[in-house]
Amino acid sequence: MIIEIVGKPRAGKTALNTLFAVLEERYNGLSMTRACNRIINKINIGRIEKLALYEKAPIYSNFEMNIKVGYNREFKPYYLNPYWLGIPTEKTADKIQYIIPCSCLHITEGRKYWDGRESSTMPDNVSQWFETHGHNYLTIIIDAQRGKALDLNIRENVNRFIEVLRMYNEEDAFGRVLSSTWYCREFYSLQDYEAYIAGKAGYYSKQTTYHYEGNIFEFFESRNRQKDFIPPEGKKYSALEYITGDELKKLPKTMLELYNPRRPEWYRSKAV
Repeated sequence: MIIEIVGKPRAGKTALNTLFAVLEERYNGLSMTRACNRIINKINIGRIEKLALYEKAPIYSNFEMNIKVGYNREFKPYYLNPYWLGIPTEKTADKIQYIIPCSCLHITEGRKYWDGRESSTMPDNVSQWFETHGHNYLTIIIDAQRGKALDLNIRENVNRFIEVLRMYNEEDAFGRVLSSTWYCREFYSLQDYEAYIAGKAGYYSKQTTYHYEGNIFEFFESRNRQKDFIPPEGKKYSALEYITGDELKKLPKTMLELYNPRRPEWYRSKAV
């Protein structure tokens, strides 16, 4: 199964993705582990070099999670690099991650890896991986900002689209999160979802809510892209004053460019 979570920035997409991982580990972790080991035992029949069995639930993520599972204990999903997902070929056999059977994969910022504007260039072995993921009993949960941001080769195989409309956090007097509720709209076919995106009538959707008692933000870094906004060594934050007229002429060329309201030549360049 593939689930796509969409919504506006800061709507709570990755938090909901994290909630699903928390619930998996809490309620299905043991059964997931047993299921993957049963399959591995069957695969090992006749193998010279046996594959290892696992004691930890086969949950992966491409962002760091630390899920509390008991007193002074944490569960950390296996590391996942989405660029390394695909069906092995002669050229890529040593360049892919072989995912444990019955795993659940949690991927944030899906567009970074599978941009919908680049559908025509998706490698065949990657497209085939998504088409046949069910053969390995995988569940894949991907969040992205816009409905069509994700590659069509993937969207065509999505079983469930969840649009996060808003997220409400209940806080105590000190601003600590006590619980979270997600208000969502869900679709169960690509046709219904794309009709909704296009503003057409006749699509089918369902209003749903998800609720978590506790602070979901304890389990992951909700602002993991903040580093993109931090100036590197030797740079500083921009705090420019408005300057006009003769004052502009005194500025160095590099500073003057910042005050030019015209679109820079490089702005739409693919080389940027």
